[in-house]
Amino acid sequence: MVITDGQDIQGWASLNPYSHRCAYDGVADISVYIDRNWRGKGLGSKLLQALEETAKENGFHKLVLFTFPFNQLGQGLYRKAGFREVGVYEKHSKLDGKWVDCIIVEKLIDENLD
Repeated sequence: MVITDGQDIQGWASLNPYSHRCAYDGVADISVYIDRNWRGKGLGSKLLQALEETAKENGFHKLVLFTFPFNQLGQGLYRKAGFREVGVYEKHSKLDGKWVDCIIVEKLIDENLD
């Protein structure tokens, strides 16, 4: 999904199966990115809402994502959207040549599971 102002991309989001193993069917890994000039203006909330609707339409019951500990705006967005923190992967991602931790967050979008 992409949000534009008609010319430039303001933000994007993706929805992918968490794993190709059947044990994880129904779990989606998501990514959200908002251009620095457009952060804090509600675009992330719009993208998350659209992702959730698309996930439900495609049989997903849970969304997961990884965020950097220093991404305070993103963490606020995810909390506001109902995500909860479930843990931290230590030195999980390489950013600017350095290993950094990742915070794992999740949201159940269909709580009527058997």
